[in-house]
Amino acid sequence: MSVFDILRQTPKNNCGECGFPTCMAFAAAVHSGTARRSLCPYIAPGEDDGDEARAPKADPDTALVQELRQKVASIDISKDAAPLGGEVVEDGGHRRLRLPYLGRHVLISAEGAFSDDGRELDPRDQILLYNYLFFRGGKGLSGRWAGLESFPNSISKVVTLKRYTEEKIASAFEGRARDLEEQLMALGARPVSPCHADLCYEVSVLPRVPIQLHFWDRDEEDGFPAKVKVLFDENALTILDIESLIFAAERMAEVLTGQEEGEV
Repeated sequence: MSVFDILRQTPKNNCGECGFPTCMAFAAAVHSGTARRSLCPYIAPGEDDGDEARAPKADPDTALVQELRQKVASIDISKDAAPLGGEVVEDGGHRRLRLPYLGRHVLISAEGAFSDDGRELDPRDQILLYNYLFFRGGKGLSGRWAGLESFPNSISKVVTLKRYTEEKIASAFEGRARDLEEQLMALGARPVSPCHADLCYEVSVLPRVPIQLHFWDRDEEDGFPAKVKVLFDENALTILDIESLIFAAERMAEVLTGQEEGEV
């Protein structure tokens, strides 16, 4: 049974009752043997639960990366390079897709995903990039923007986005709007107009994954703290699944605040 087979049995609402931040993380842990299926209260007990618990231990992110690499092997990156906003290059005898990712370039293929200086990417980044590859550019960008709450089945995920992206950026740059603007410009972000906040910028996490960041600095007179609102293209869920979309925003926040847990 694959990670995605297990994921289909979950409610896919990232409720956190199993102890994992997302249903995808839980499914990967069950698949690798680091968690029991019974940890999810919404999955009926099965006879194979004990077998899964006895499986060899492995890092769930790494296990998921291995499975995703196998799926990537069937994709013709030459055909899909243009819709994804990348180009095919020869690298060490392998044909890889070269993509801009948060201000730099990465190389991705079934053999792995690497930064442009040859270092293997953090497993979390690899999962995001492989999922981006699977969607093949979706319907393309609409040019219309919406908050995450406008997307279906996003109620619990709005809380995650607020905590790990919007509040993180607002807290880090409160009273430092100019510093935030410099960080955004360093990522190649472009200003958005009209802007009804103190700062409005569009960040291209990936070529078909733009994110708008609206920042209101603290109002000392009225006592309001800094606030951030993140917006996505209305077609975003045809370009990435919602969990990957939220991670893209979290990764952007980590890079902006200098709190990366791995090399981008």
